[in-house]
Amino acid sequence: MSVVAVLLARYELWIYGVLGAAALFFLASFWSAYQHYERTPFGLEKDAARRRQNGALAALMSMLVLGGALFVFNRYLVFSLDPAAATPGPGDARPTAAPTATLIRGGGPLAVDSSGCDNPGVTLLKPGPGERIAGSYEIVGTASIANFAFYKVEISGAATNGAWVTLAVGNVPQVEGPLGTFDTSPYQPGEYAFRLVVTNNVGEAAAPCVIAVTLAPGIEAPSPAP
Repeated sequence: MSVVAVLLARYELWIYGVLGAAALFFLASFWSAYQHYERTPFGLEKDAARRRQNGALAALMSMLVLGGALFVFNRYLVFSLDPAAATPGPGDARPTAAPTATLIRGGGPLAVDSSGCDNPGVTLLKPGPGERIAGSYEIVGTASIANFAFYKVEISGAATNGAWVTLAVGNVPQVEGPLGTFDTSPYQPGEYAFRLVVTNNVGEAAAPCVIAVTLAPGIEAPSPAP
C-alpha cells in the first residue's frame, strides 16, 4: 500500500474538517454573490455576480465530491491497492507484508499460529478460539498499536480457496470494542482461520492475531467460484 493511502486513512477526519471549512467558505461566497445579484440594478454588475455565483457553486460541489471520494476510497478501495493480493471476493486485501499465519490441515482440527494474539494491541475477544459461529455476528477485540492507521478482520478456509477474505475494516483504534459485523451465510459450514491484522501509518503490520473457528450450518452457501 502506498504511503499516500496510509496517510489518507490516518488523517481522514482532519481532511473532512478542511473540506468542510472550504465548503462553508464557498457557500458564503455563493450567498453573498446571490444577494448582490438581487440588489444591483446594473447589468454588468449582475453579470459579475452571476459569474461569482457559478464559480462558488462549482467550488462547493468540488468539495462535496472530494469528501465523497475520500469516504469511498477509505471504505471500499484502499485495500485493493496491493496487486499481489488475492481477490477471491469483494473486499479481499493484503495491503502490507504482514506475517502470514501457518495453517496446518490434516485429519484433526484446523491448527493455526496464534502467537500474534500475545500482543495486547492485537487481540480477538469474540470470536474466541474454537468458537462456533452462525448467522450475523459482531466481532469484538482490540486493535490499538503505536502510530495506528487501520485494521482489518479476515477469514480463510476451503470455501475461499485458502485466500484471506476481508470481513471488516476500520480506521479508528478499538480497545475491547466492536471491530465490525459479518454474516456467515455466504460461506460453507466448516473450519476456518480467522485473523485480525493491525497496520501503522507507515504501512507496517503487526503480527496478526489468528484463531480457528467453525462456521455452523445455516443458510445454504453458494459454491466458491473456480
